[in-house]
Amino acid sequence: MSSFRHKIALGLAEADTNVLAWWGALSALAVLNSCLWLGVLLYGPATGFHGELQLALSGVYVLVCAYRSVLPRVDLERLVVVDTHLSSIFLGRVAATVAEICFALQLGLVVHQLGVHAGMTWVPRAAWAIPVFMVVAQAFCWHSVLTLNHFTQAVESMLWASGFAWMAALLVVIASESSGWVNSLALFGILSSTAFVAYVVGVDAPMYWRRYQHGRSRGLTYMRLDHGARDAWRRRVRIGSWSAWRADALWLTPYFSVGVWISIAIVLVPDA
Repeated sequence: MSSFRHKIALGLAEADTNVLAWWGALSALAVLNSCLWLGVLLYGPATGFHGELQLALSGVYVLVCAYRSVLPRVDLERLVVVDTHLSSIFLGRVAATVAEICFALQLGLVVHQLGVHAGMTWVPRAAWAIPVFMVVAQAFCWHSVLTLNHFTQAVESMLWASGFAWMAALLVVIASESSGWVNSLALFGILSSTAFVAYVVGVDAPMYWRRYQHGRSRGLTYMRLDHGARDAWRRRVRIGSWSAWRADALWLTPYFSVGVWISIAIVLVPDA
């Protein structure tokens, strides 16, 4: 434990002011979000099969996001703030895969719930295509992490955008056939999904495409999957410069804040 604390202290001592402020904000978010989830567990209205399932799925997502907030990393560049075994890129990606599948299931389930509340028949079945996009995206993510190929990371982002676009389309149908709180939640979901798709198309995927093109211009050689797995397990580049973190902080920060709040809020949707 003393060695772990020493490595944290060493990493933070080498970080500049912006990185320290960002890391502190992420750590505070990890504590806040864990408390919010515990509050819903103890005092929330999560009842019935759907409510309890949503609570469990959200719990996994909140826990993993807290872990990744305290020990942030950028997978392909192997960047870490704190260089410990728990900061392993491979270990973090395993945890993120489980958490993102849980979140994808939450999204599919909540659209299913809203469709049932709206008295629709085909929409609840179509909702399960939402997590399919996001589960397939995990395979492309793993390919990018193991080979260091940013092209498949861009494909992963577009698959997430496709899942959210499909969700927005289903929510439009629900909103047109519902009223009251179901209509309000559907409208909120449409706005949120559309904003996410716009972000991916306008910011996230182009960033990975530029990195892919930069790698090709430098003659970057991609790793074999087995070599990449060993590299992701062992190699970590501790860096405390904000210039190295700025671009990825743009998506990591809302991921560990807004994304987690949505995951917790979904638990509060009444059982179908």
